Amino acid sequence: MDRLTQLQDAIDSMARMFTNSIHYVHERSSMASLNNDIPVAQQKVQADSPEVFQQNMQELATDLVKKAKEIDLLIEVLPGIKNTEEDQLRILAELEEENRLANQEYEDAVHELEMAREKISNALRTISNNQSQKFTEILVKDDQ
Repeated sequence: MDRLTQLQDAIDSMARMFTNSIHYVHERSSMASLNNDIPVAQQKVQADSPEVFQQNMQELATDLVKKAKEIDLLIEVLPGIKNTEEDQLRILAELEEENRLANQEYEDAVHELEMAREKISNALRTISNNQSQKFTEILVKDDQ
């Protein structure tokens, strides 16, 4: 798998981790009173205890930090990441020139192949005509 695909997969994975973390917080947090005058009417049935919730939140945060570091490492090893914009433009221009030359070589080879095919076709046509003419001459001699 190439580096860019690894980076895309890591970013997708981190996005899923964010989504899962938000879902966990939404589903497993207990209700908290925001105003002392208004009590919490009903606690969530599926809420984790505060200790378990804090432990899981710490684990989720640790996983996100690890994934962020992994993404940073993947970015650091991307080819050309430390090149300046001018260097990148120069490299692109060189690659375009290489591509142009390779395309010209390909077109020349195709042209040469077409010329060779034409010569072979002409040679086969000449041979076929000669063979047909000789066969016709033999048949004419036999009829006489």
